[in-house]
Amino acid sequence: MRNLLAVLCPALTLAFAGCAAMPPSTPAGGADAVERNKALVRELTEVVWNQRGLDRIPDFYGPDFVGDYRPYALRQGHEGIRASVAGAWTAFPDYHEEILELIGEGDRVVVHLAISGTQRGQWGPLPPTGKRVQFEEIVILQIRDGKVRRQRGIVDNLNALRQLGVVPTPRS
Repeated sequence: MRNLLAVLCPALTLAFAGCAAMPPSTPAGGADAVERNKALVRELTEVVWNQRGLDRIPDFYGPDFVGDYRPYALRQGHEGIRASVAGAWTAFPDYHEEILELIGEGDRVVVHLAISGTQRGQWGPLPPTGKRVQFEEIVILQIRDGKVRRQRGIVDNLNALRQLGVVPTPRS
């Protein structure tokens, strides 16, 4: 239990710190704007991430986009999101995101995703394993003027690394 707390406490601290860097605002249009933002997230998940629509990135992401996945380097602008999508598809040619939960308030949309794919390419320092993984991610998106401007994500890479056989799964 102590080990679990040692992992969760820093992760939660980072999540809340990332949220603090995204000052809240209310979009014009109230509930309708929130529903439009959620629809945008559904569409960008399908078009950009699941169909690899790199040419459509400017339709969904602002030129001032910042992607924050600490401790990794910030991804900025259209090139930053393009590199993220390309990296996912290089490591997992059958990459797929499924939206499990979608919550919107103000200019924010929180997405709980299930990510799956078969690791057939280099993933960070890991050579291809040929193993299929499924893991989860929580993302907070800030949307302004119909475009994603900021994205703060927390990915369950530990679960993916266990499925790839890199990290042992603890006994119950």
